[in-house]
Amino acid sequence: MTRREKRLRRGTPRKILTVLPVSLCLFASTPDIVDLGFIVKVLTGDLGELARRAVEWGYSGIEFMPDPEKIPEPAAMERALKATGAVMPVVNSGRMGVQGMALLHEDDGVQRKSIAAFKRMLDFAGYFQARVGLGVARGKGIPDRSQLANDVFFELAQHAEYAGSVIMLEPADPGVTAFINTMDEAMAWVRRIESPAFSIMLDTFQLAEAEPSIEHGIRAARGQAEHIHLYDPSRWPPGLAGGNSRLDWPRIFALLRETGFHGSASVVLAPEGDPAEAARKTASFLSHALTSPSDVLQNAEAR
Repeated sequence: MTRREKRLRRGTPRKILTVLPVSLCLFASTPDIVDLGFIVKVLTGDLGELARRAVEWGYSGIEFMPDPEKIPEPAAMERALKATGAVMPVVNSGRMGVQGMALLHEDDGVQRKSIAAFKRMLDFAGYFQARVGLGVARGKGIPDRSQLANDVFFELAQHAEYAGSVIMLEPADPGVTAFINTMDEAMAWVRRIESPAFSIMLDTFQLAEAEPSIEHGIRAARGQAEHIHLYDPSRWPPGLAGGNSRLDWPRIFALLRETGFHGSASVVLAPEGDPAEAARKTASFLSHALTSPSDVLQNAEAR
């Protein structure tokens, strides 16, 4: 009997690698976003450039942030993705907030224009069976507008079901919006709308700024989140802030693994320096962080 066969017969604990099943993506948009003063730095270029650079820099694909008034034809994005093997699991509606739109707005004209734009994003995402994040697009928040939110969310959820997409409600810190700040609040809305096309997502900035603890926020999602934004409150992506990072990334990944997280994760570009070099470092950091050694007792028997 060989040494390996003896070890297997004894049932020796073996260290194996468990991989968190996540597609890594870069925030990406068209070049005009630079003039909008968006809160984080994102990859910019035409559709072909976005897909190509994301893959070249070590990512599975992109989280696309379209101009809500000029959403591209799905066929154009499909060509760009197929040419590089990139994926687009998520469409980000964040540009609505910096382009004067809000789903919950006191002006009926602004509100209806915003709802129409969000529905176009759902149609675009549905072509790829992708999901659409709903964060700052809801607006800064209007006091005592829960009934309005109920009507709007229900209308959008119905459209998402028809389009073949899923809305991911994203709680945000009070500096972004006064409406739906915690995961507990977001989950209450998911239960209230009660649609397979209305779910939630995670964001590490929000988890750090608005939750009692990051652990509380992740556990409050009850394993329903299938997408997460990964960046430090300093707006730096993981693996680059060094000792200045406020987040315990190993603990965050352990919690995600423990709660059964799967799906996709997106990161921003570093706010300064060479974006390509920094993005590659982040991709390398995350590739290692998402692969964790676990001691698993294997009692295989030699036959």
